[in-house]
Amino acid sequence: MKLANILEETKNILSKSDINNPLKESKLIISHVLDTGIEIFILKIDKEITSIQKDRIFHLIKRRAKGEPIAYLTNSVNFYKDIFYVNNSVLIPRPETEELIESVLKYIPNKKIKLNILDIGIGSGIILACLLKELPNAFGVGTDISLKALKIAYKNLYNLDVMKRSKLINSNWSGATKNNIFDIITCNPPYISDKYIKNLCKEVKNYEPLLALKGGINGLDKFKELLPLARNAIKENGLLALEIGFDQSKTLENILYKNKFILKEVKKDLSNNTRVLLAKPF
Repeated sequence: MKLANILEETKNILSKSDINNPLKESKLIISHVLDTGIEIFILKIDKEITSIQKDRIFHLIKRRAKGEPIAYLTNSVNFYKDIFYVNNSVLIPRPETEELIESVLKYIPNKKIKLNILDIGIGSGIILACLLKELPNAFGVGTDISLKALKIAYKNLYNLDVMKRSKLINSNWSGATKNNIFDIITCNPPYISDKYIKNLCKEVKNYEPLLALKGGINGLDKFKELLPLARNAIKENGLLALEIGFDQSKTLENILYKNKFILKEVKKDLSNNTRVLLAKPF
């Protein structure tokens, strides 16, 4: 079967399942199976596809048609300046989280100084990996209660050649805050309130790990657990960077203050929603 015919069939399958941009997603899945770039659809559109390749392509297309995120099908996602490995053990990185990374980096004029960074709930490792790549003399610690997530984080840190400046800890959030002191603490905690979970799109609700999404009745439970630990583990001139829900900044400012943090800056994402809080201890 020729590539052109497979592309047409797969596009039609995704289109009937109301997948946005079915042509683009078909090309991504096909090029993933063929282990090639999308230029193949220009240069070799008449290429013959083997039966094994065809079966693999249609297997993934059917999964996508049911709603499984394409990042899990291709095990890859573009984020910040690199491509990262993901599977359904971790959340798929969102563009909004890039704002957290850029916000932290703006607070560090000298990128070559030595820093200790803690990423609590490291997940796929993308926050710590990106920061360590931009800060060549920094050392990072990442914690996660999920061993499966830590394996993904290890893979991404290794692929960016920063694992040698990293330490991963399989524990709850208190695991790395004992007997340690950090210049920077980052966290993208579960912050979606229970009332919003049911309204998530099926790609998120049915496939991504809910443990990394559910933040309790008002979405603030994990922040309340995190902040006392962070306060004990941060240097007096350190920086705390949090990703938050769109409607949580005012309430979190009060919670920060109760835990001896003062809010320094609020950042909005590309949709003009409040997304990142930067705070300093006092």
